[in-house]
Amino acid sequence: MVDLKERAVKHLGYVGITIITFIGLNWINEVVFIQLEQSNGINWVFLPAGIRLLATLLFGFAGFAGLLLASLYLNFHHFVFQDDVRAVSGAVAAAGGPYLAYLFAKHWFDLGPRLRNLTAQRLLFTGVLCGLMSPVFHHAFMWVQTGLVDWTALIAMITGDIVGILIVLCIAKGLITLTDPRDVDAHLD
Repeated sequence: MVDLKERAVKHLGYVGITIITFIGLNWINEVVFIQLEQSNGINWVFLPAGIRLLATLLFGFAGFAGLLLASLYLNFHHFVFQDDVRAVSGAVAAAGGPYLAYLFAKHWFDLGPRLRNLTAQRLLFTGVLCGLMSPVFHHAFMWVQTGLVDWTALIAMITGDIVGILIVLCIAKGLITLTDPRDVDAHLD
């Protein structure tokens, strides 16, 4: 019983970390890259996409839940949508695309605990897959609802997500290198 309670608290912590990080990085993205906004909520550089990838890779379903909750919050309280269906479908796409990319990578690459078997090339592949899935899901939902696809917005979302993922992965790699006590030589460069 104690183990179940500890696991639940741990998963809630992962959900909370994901929510805070995603919303915080969304705010930073808007401040830094507002001039690269194609339209409301669609950026040519979208750093939160990197958190989508990292949250699902590191936290699995808890990352998905955090992304879903953060996206619902942003879609109803920050971005402007014509209707509630579009806001909910956008949140599902924002969380579901990265989670599905994670599940594919987990299956294809036989990712084990602590992301065993995740090489740099596989991470890059998973990042590009994640950067494609969320925008495609967003626009698939919109196509089902309206019968139209905004190709410029789709290309901007794909580009922004992939660029954001690559930037966040580079920053994460740099932070890991700087803070890894086993790599003493990294601090001398």
